[in-house]
Amino acid sequence: MDRKKITVLILDDEENILSSLRRILEASGYTVVTKNKPEDAIDYVRNNIVHIALLDILMPNMDGITVLNIIKEISGLTQVIMMSAYSTVDRIVSALENGANDFLLKPFDNIDAFVAIVEDSENKLLRWQKILSETGAI
Repeated sequence: MDRKKITVLILDDEENILSSLRRILEASGYTVVTKNKPEDAIDYVRNNIVHIALLDILMPNMDGITVLNIIKEISGLTQVIMMSAYSTVDRIVSALENGANDFLLKPFDNIDAFVAIVEDSENKLLRWQKILSETGAI
């Protein structure tokens, strides 16, 4: 799949994180949408195809785990990567138990590793799409 056809949604309440991650992922060829409010991110997923979502765990009004659960209900194939500067073992385990396929610690010191994690999510998505296509589900 052409990377321009892969939509990555980034949800974070910090504008500098949104703009930095947008630049990095657009330079890697992805189509990127940013949201700074959980409600806006959920509305976007309801009305658009999102292939990969990067979600901050600590957000005002609604935590990232809640957003993760809602996104997975709307679109089970969306690959979700959780992010946090304030991670605990409980948060990481909760994210994985609720369907996240990866977890990033902020700040992102290694940009190449960050992009590699997004690429891994892309590969997982493509593998699931292939399986579903072969079974006639899509």
